[in-house]
Amino acid sequence: MLAGAPPHSENCPVQGAFPCGVCMLSLCMCGFCMRTPALPVSFVFYVFPGAVLKIDPGWSTLFIGEFVTLTCDIEGAEAGWEYSFYKDQQQYSPGYQTTNSYRFQITSSNDGGEYDCVGRHKGSSETEKSKTVSFTAAEKPRATLTSGNTTISVGGSVSLSCSVRDSDGWKYEFYKTTSTSWEKLVETSVGDSGVIQVSKGGIYQCRGERETSGYLSDMSDVAIIRITFTNKPVITQQPSWSQIFQGEKITLTCEVQGGEKTDWRYYWRRNSRSLPNEDEKLLQFTASESFNGDYKCMTTRRDDFYSLTTWSEAFTVSVLRPKLSVSPSWLIPGASVTLICHTEPPSAGWSFYWFKAVPNSQDSYTYEPLPGTSSGTANNSFTVHGQTHTAGYACSAGRGDPLIYTQHSRPTFVWSSGVHPSASLTVNPDRVQHFTSESLSLTCEGSSSQWRLIQFLTDDSLLSFLPPATINGSTYIKNEAPRKAVYWCESGTEFSNAVNISTHCELSFSLLIGSFEAFFTFIDLKI
Repeated sequence: MLAGAPPHSENCPVQGAFPCGVCMLSLCMCGFCMRTPALPVSFVFYVFPGAVLKIDPGWSTLFIGEFVTLTCDIEGAEAGWEYSFYKDQQQYSPGYQTTNSYRFQITSSNDGGEYDCVGRHKGSSETEKSKTVSFTAAEKPRATLTSGNTTISVGGSVSLSCSVRDSDGWKYEFYKTTSTSWEKLVETSVGDSGVIQVSKGGIYQCRGERETSGYLSDMSDVAIIRITFTNKPVITQQPSWSQIFQGEKITLTCEVQGGEKTDWRYYWRRNSRSLPNEDEKLLQFTASESFNGDYKCMTTRRDDFYSLTTWSEAFTVSVLRPKLSVSPSWLIPGASVTLICHTEPPSAGWSFYWFKAVPNSQDSYTYEPLPGTSSGTANNSFTVHGQTHTAGYACSAGRGDPLIYTQHSRPTFVWSSGVHPSASLTVNPDRVQHFTSESLSLTCEGSSSQWRLIQFLTDDSLLSFLPPATINGSTYIKNEAPRKAVYWCESGTEFSNAVNISTHCELSFSLLIGSFEAFFTFIDLKI
């Protein structure tokens, strides 16, 4: 752009010419400074460079609360310039100012838009306008924290990633909660991916910080990182017998394979219910039926509740009791009865002990050793001679040094239809077969006024003590008898005779044959 210096006091002598300014020469014509005609002509041009608007920080998205500096640069410009700033073609700064920068804070999304600046030289009417520069203003952002795969092996790590949506120029701070406060873990640099590796679970947060201004985003939402180790606990048993019997000392051990050097906290379950043996690697107990069930264990790192293993596979503990069989079940008075004590599967090294089941007052039995058996027998069978009435028997087994005994087998009964002198059971109607449509009465009689009636379902091998509330005096009324059962009475130490009752249904229907209607009744159809 061609322009002159400040005007000379004399006008150009050429009609219609422009002022040529201070020429330092003898001739001024039409805006040109010339020497004498014999000398070469000299042309002097004054060129003003264009204005350039710079925005700091120079991100395409800025946020409410950030400070912005607009700078209007004119290359090579010295004193004598003044500046004004525009937004969306409207003046934004308060008129022209001598400084080439203007700083303001973003207070709303309306502060985003297209900005430009104008530079004006005080000694000239010439102005320079920059190109427009734009940015978007947005609400204060919240950082986002995400995690990678949280299923890892012991000694591995999990990726945590922090980001601020749709914007650049951030570095990130990661925090982890402690028992009392938030602990700053690490700070990344601008240009990093915003990803860190952690080897512990826990409660994490992060936030972003602008590189140049120190402007902070809001904290991310809390992220609970639960690390699940692929190393699975395994339960082992000592002693490693396949059979466990009552009274034996048992130790279950929970071991994390591949995590032997990690300090673990242990948790135990039996049949899906938590056990109080928390934080113990070993679970020790004296075997009894109350300890039967499926055991599982899991662990967490002692210094990190959020890093844990899965539950182990179920380890089944079955505290066995021997089973007693008798032959024959129905006694011929005076005949011998053979008792056989079964340990399954059979194994060597057992001694066997034989008992008579004696009724007690608690719907149960006490056990008295049979004569001559207190020291046990090496054989798992024993013969009782001269049995004449209904009786109950049980057995137990022992092994080891010192000797450890199993619990008693459940009582098994030998039944006799012979009436005991001090106890008897009568049935009305007095027959073996009964129908489901009829009631029957069972009456206990004898020298005692305290009785209990026993029902043994032969198909299910289920023994029941019939509730006393159902007994009217010494008579039990049953509207529908079971399919097949043996009944007897017990009083004190005595057993009555046993009664075997089978149930049948009575089915009637009519059949029309021609003009005749025939009625059929089946009275011996078993169910």
